[in-house]
Amino acid sequence: MTAPKTGVILVVDDEPDILSELSDYLRRRGESVISASSYSAAVREFTENAQSIALVLTDVRMPDGNGVDLARLVIKQSSARCPCMLMTGHLDQAGLGVDLEAVGVTIYDKPFGLSAIHASVKSVIAGWPLRPPMTPNVDPQPVDKHRAEAAACASALRGIPGNSAG
Repeated sequence: MTAPKTGVILVVDDEPDILSELSDYLRRRGESVISASSYSAAVREFTENAQSIALVLTDVRMPDGNGVDLARLVIKQSSARCPCMLMTGHLDQAGLGVDLEAVGVTIYDKPFGLSAIHASVKSVIAGWPLRPPMTPNVDPQPVDKHRAEAAACASALRGIPGNSAG
């Protein structure tokens, strides 16, 4: 059996019913899924399967670690090539993932509909990378080059009917 175009989705949740229901739903939709019931199991699965994992979908609160730390680890180990989605019922926590959102981590509030999260998973994978992968120890491009690129993008957008970019 070949993996779907989207690659493997690593689903992480310490609540067995949620993990099973979400993983089974994604599989029924043709996705290839690896399930992990803890932070440590997720780290092990990601380390062993990093080349085939296209997205990590993880709960935030787990007894042996948390999804925020897992997302940071995935981003670091994959050089930002693997997107992450956090699931939480605790969006009221101040500052949850603020730095993670800056690198493209999506935060999803529980409860959610299975079809909605599947659509988000497919959208995140299809749109990744949102920016070129991070390359450590490389000097940033000169600011003038970025200004020129931004001006070229704005100019191209102005040519699209109904767009007032500029």
